[in-house]
Amino acid sequence: MTQIIDWHTHWLSPRALAFLETRDAAPRVQRRPDGGLEFLVNSSVLSRAIPIGPTFFDGPTRIAHIDEAGIDHQVISWPTTLGVDPALDAAASRTLFRDYNDDLAELVSRHPGRLSGLAALTTADVEWSARELDRAHRELGLIGAVLPAGAFLSLDGARHVAPILEVAQRHGSHLYLHTGLAHPCVPGQWAHPPAADAATARWLLESTSQFSAAWITLALTDFLAPFPDVTVQLAMLGGILPALAGSIDARGRKEGLPPQLPALRRIYIDTGVLGSDPQALGLAVRVLGAERILFGSDYPLVPSAPVLAAVRGSGLDAHTLQTLFNNGREILERLARAA
Repeated sequence: MTQIIDWHTHWLSPRALAFLETRDAAPRVQRRPDGGLEFLVNSSVLSRAIPIGPTFFDGPTRIAHIDEAGIDHQVISWPTTLGVDPALDAAASRTLFRDYNDDLAELVSRHPGRLSGLAALTTADVEWSARELDRAHRELGLIGAVLPAGAFLSLDGARHVAPILEVAQRHGSHLYLHTGLAHPCVPGQWAHPPAADAATARWLLESTSQFSAAWITLALTDFLAPFPDVTVQLAMLGGILPALAGSIDARGRKEGLPPQLPALRRIYIDTGVLGSDPQALGLAVRVLGAERILFGSDYPLVPSAPVLAAVRGSGLDAHTLQTLFNNGREILERLARAA
């Protein structure tokens, strides 16, 4: 039977919510007049309040959701979209993310067959984050970490966070690169904010461009060479790069470079938001092959079932869909062996 692993899901822990309620500026959690919670985002690519219901923080609600959606297992990560890491100083980030990781480990331990967790790390203190990733593996039972894609927009930025990958290599970690910029101390990030008009379209353009730039840094340089045992995942089909991959490969051949497509296939990408678009998913499969694509829904920002239905109804043949779904199971099995 096909096992459905959802590699793109997020969670806000009790202590993380409490911490963010104490802040007086975005990013922060605040209470609405009706008593509900909402998150005020601090992001170059997203500026709005996000309602926070039980789907964001309640364990039983999450398990009931994946049961109803037909999801066998979720991999949970901190939502870097919220812009917390760029806004907090190192001391605050260390407090927040250590508490979050402890809470996440507790949640996963209650549902070991259904949930896995990725540690939240800060790019404001890379040495601490390297130690925290080691603790996440040795003490917490987590399988890797999530980092903002903004840390990898340039080779300088990637080298800045390389101590984290050195620890990841020792543990055979899974690293998930998600939407958002890193702390300002990380070099090589883009300074220009997106224009305010056509906000949704510009958010998609900005965020998918960040993913593509990170993909180029990781795949088309020698940065990952010392880290062969680390699996790297990019959200949202890796951004706009599948549409450019053929041109990148052709231009590289004209310049006497080795084929570029095999290098691009070093990275895993998840269906995420763009997976609901059959054309985008089909293009990614044609360019990269299904072997490097993971199912991801972006729960709880969107329900899992419609994204899963869109992937299944995308027109991909049964063998391709089976390959796509099997990828997630194979990675989890590898991580279990490494642990």
